[in-house]
Amino acid sequence: MDRADLERLDRDCPLSPCRERFVLPDGVLYFDGNSLGALPRTAPSSIGELVEAEWGGGLIRSWLDAGWFHLARRAGDAIAPLIGASAGEVAVSDSTSVNIFKLAAALLRGGGRRKVLTESGNFPTDMYILEGLVDLLGGGRALVRAPPDEILDAIDEATALVVLSHVDYRTGAVLDMEGIAARCKALGVPAIWDLCHSAGAIPVELNRCGVDYAVGCTYKFLNGGPGAPAFAYVSRDAIGAFEPAVTGWFGHAEQFRFEDRYRPADSIAKCLVGSPPILSLRAVLDGVACFEGVDMAALAAKSRRLSDLFIALADERLARHGLELASPREAARRGSQVSFRHAHAYAIARALIANDLIPDFRDPDILRFGITPLYMRHVDVWDAVETIDAVMAGRAWEDFRTAEREAVT
Repeated sequence: MDRADLERLDRDCPLSPCRERFVLPDGVLYFDGNSLGALPRTAPSSIGELVEAEWGGGLIRSWLDAGWFHLARRAGDAIAPLIGASAGEVAVSDSTSVNIFKLAAALLRGGGRRKVLTESGNFPTDMYILEGLVDLLGGGRALVRAPPDEILDAIDEATALVVLSHVDYRTGAVLDMEGIAARCKALGVPAIWDLCHSAGAIPVELNRCGVDYAVGCTYKFLNGGPGAPAFAYVSRDAIGAFEPAVTGWFGHAEQFRFEDRYRPADSIAKCLVGSPPILSLRAVLDGVACFEGVDMAALAAKSRRLSDLFIALADERLARHGLELASPREAARRGSQVSFRHAHAYAIARALIANDLIPDFRDPDILRFGITPLYMRHVDVWDAVETIDAVMAGRAWEDFRTAEREAVT
């Protein structure tokens, strides 16, 4: 297969028109959509209208006239089909870190179990939140980190809570959500799933898998913009008994009665706390709207084709440069990214960015390429491998060997 064959694949791909829904700079190969999604073409005018007409003209009336008041739940309902959830099970608010704390703190109150389980190598913020929460609650609670392939056996009668990332942020390895959820249900252990690296890129079936709690961000594959608010999911089966530990007025049953005592809402609204960030929520809706008419199975299939192509081309052309595949080779076990190990991964990443190919680096030796099937083309993968080959063959990365680490990598 050559580049011309890939051009034909792109022309025939049913998802190709989706690329026009985004603003993408000419001449740039963007492989970092798993850190920050591309700008939806509608977002500038949508946010501009909100600022000028709704805020500027409508002022406070826009809480009702423009629907601001319901925006957090409206955004949640828009995300729900992308993660296999139902309307009324998702709300958008706060950050992923804060949502993990909110759910975990609620689920750890009371009970005699003391083990909080996560996978070793989980994304740092998840572990930091859990460390702090275990210290805060005390009572003999302990955070246990188990290797991903030992998670299932580590869930036992002493486990109070399980918090896991569906997709490993470094390698893209996918955990067995259905199997782990079944084990948790059998032992009566609540589990929170972090969907930051899977929502909007690979199949997620929360309802079918019997998952009761999940969180995720909206600024990666969901294209909600830098620092966009995250989402929290609580299933219909669990929401009635769920008792929030962080209780703010937007989670109150009747917030504008201004009662002195908290009464939780009887819906997913109980996961809300303070006033929602309206500008950011509007951008989230623009990002999620880019999935309109998209079949998620077709999206996942394209993700697999793109990443399989990347790996095949890398085997042919990049292995000789010492790039070792870090992602699972089997597509079913891999998220929407392809990662390589190299002792000089940081310098290589800097050199590639200087050549208009944008991946990212993850300490200590991971060179990570996000696969964003909604707007990525097959020829982008071909051109990326060409660029990597040229940078490695010409040893352009050596110019960055002694470069000081940037604040963001």
